[in-house]
Amino acid sequence: MVIISYNKVIKSLIIINLSFLALILFSRVYFIQKLIKIIFKSFLLPLIISTFFYYIMRPLNDVFLRKGLKPSVSAILTLIISIFILSGVFSYFGRYLLYQINGLIKEFAAIMENKSYINGALNEIGKYININDIYRTLTRTVNNYIQDLARNIFKGINFVMDIFSKILLLLVTIFFFFKDGKNFKEGALKLCPEKYRDVLNKILIQSDEVLSHYVIGQSKVALSLSTMIFIGYKIIKMPNALLLASITFILAFIPFIGFFISMIIPWIIAFSMGLNMMIKLGVTFIVVQTLKGRVVVPAIMGHTMKIHPLTDIFLVIGAVALGGPIAAFAVIPIYSILKVVITNLYKYKMKEKITT
Repeated sequence: MVIISYNKVIKSLIIINLSFLALILFSRVYFIQKLIKIIFKSFLLPLIISTFFYYIMRPLNDVFLRKGLKPSVSAILTLIISIFILSGVFSYFGRYLLYQINGLIKEFAAIMENKSYINGALNEIGKYININDIYRTLTRTVNNYIQDLARNIFKGINFVMDIFSKILLLLVTIFFFFKDGKNFKEGALKLCPEKYRDVLNKILIQSDEVLSHYVIGQSKVALSLSTMIFIGYKIIKMPNALLLASITFILAFIPFIGFFISMIIPWIIAFSMGLNMMIKLGVTFIVVQTLKGRVVVPAIMGHTMKIHPLTDIFLVIGAVALGGPIAAFAVIPIYSILKVVITNLYKYKMKEKITT
């Protein structure tokens, strides 16, 4: 029995090592790298964003379904109402954000005009980097940009068309998620062998619950965090409070490190305003971070994700290094789904062993 168990362990280790070796070899091939980038940009990224908005809008779609509307009609109504709400929010806050963006640009311009800060910084940088070379490089880049202005205009048109096509793709994907979401589960169960249908059904149900909880919970955390930091900015009279709080709202969807990244610009502004503002900002940061960790996250997220905070941190940091902010946002739910799959398969195997 011991020899058999050792053989199984050695066999598993060989398979794992060969799998990792195959991944490394494939990653070295330029064609494979290009293919992965195309798949991520054309398929995975829209799918991740569509899934996020699907779970945000699903409570509204469920209301229409409970009223007896057909899935296609409820999906169209959900999309129309959601687009109307988002358009209203952007049109209402857009002018304030544009005004504050101009204010932020003026703040940085004022910082750049402050000779005492800039000269000291340039002297320190000049010890390690040749500033004249950087200036010549920037000048050459600007000249090349002006010479290629016509081509850049065409790039801008292509960019706008690309954005429009991606938005249309997102809307179509979300529509079919609402319309045929339940059919996907039934189709997957029909394709699965009969003896595995129960375990697959559990995996699909629990995965859906994990994704729903994470997306809605993380949205509530981001909104709560940005609201608290906005109030804090107003109390300490930080310039461009709404814009900075909006940045916090967007980056707060990246667990743990998002809030810290959103504080970089406020710290630069506080540094330019003097020690008094730096102390106020430090106190605000500590208070908000404490409320987030002690009150907001436990109250909203609870312990349903069942992931240790240290595991979360390592997952997010690794995802940022490998795939950037999108990977950092997606890594926690992907890990949770894999955990659901492995746990249910393990329970199934154990149950099969007991019955046999």
